Amino acid sequence: MRFVKLGLISIVGLFVVILLISLLIPAHVRISRAINISASKDSIVAHLADLRQWQPWNALTNAPPRTNPHYSKDAFSSDGLQVQLLHAGTDTITTTWRLETGREIGSGFTLYTADNTTVIQWYFDFYLKWYPWEKFGSIIFDKQLGPPMEQSLAELKKKLETTP
Repeated sequence: MRFVKLGLISIVGLFVVILLISLLIPAHVRISRAINISASKDSIVAHLADLRQWQPWNALTNAPPRTNPHYSKDAFSSDGLQVQLLHAGTDTITTTWRLETGREIGSGFTLYTADNTTVIQWYFDFYLKWYPWEKFGSIIFDKQLGPPMEQSLAELKKKLETTP
C-alpha cells in the first residue's frame, strides 16, 4: 500500500511539474516565412486571392496524402484539408485551414512593396489550449511547416517572375 501511495503521489507530482513547464510555452504560435518577388503587387494578389491558382505552386495543398483535391476561386478541399478564403485585400489575404482532425488554423499573406520588389509574408497562427501535450507539440510546428512554406514561396516566385 505504501508503494501504491508513493507511485500515485509521484505521478501527480510529475504531471504538475510538466503542466507548470508547459505554461511557459505561449498559447499563440505564429509560423511565418517571407520572400522577395520582382513582380507587381496586383499580379501577386491575383495569384494569391484565387485558390485555383495555388495548384502549381502550393506544396501544402499538393502534398501526397491529399486525395480528391478540388480547387475553386475561394476554397480548396480534399479528403484531409479544407482551405477557405476569408478576405482578399490589396495588402492582406486571409484564409482559414481546417484539418481532418477538426482543428482550424488561421493563415494569411501580407504584402509590402519597396522599389520594384514585393515582399510576401506567409503565416500560420496556432491558438493552443492549456493541455501540456498540445503546448509541447507546438514546438515542432516550425520544422513541419517551414520547409514546405519555403518551397511553395520559391515556386510562386519562379512562376511570377517568369510570367510576362
